[in-house]
Amino acid sequence: MKQPLTRSSSDKFLAGVCGGVARSLGVDSGLVRIITVVASFFFGVVAVLYIALWLVLPLEDGGPTGFDELKKMFSGNNNPPSDYR
Repeated sequence: MKQPLTRSSSDKFLAGVCGGVARSLGVDSGLVRIITVVASFFFGVVAVLYIALWLVLPLEDGGPTGFDELKKMFSGNNNPPSDYR
């Protein structure tokens, strides 16, 4: 059975995109990472594709997308910790 395309929360180096793609394809994540880095040097669109996948793919088990993480990080309503003085 094919795994759905999600970002990996356990097998990640930056955002979990390569780990999720590797799990979905059934290949080693190290191989996917090497191919991604090498292809990024020759084809700039690969880096753009990586960022796009990070923005739209949710974390496995229904976690947030990268876009959701960015919204949370840059939202102006961050509450200080309760022990903030």
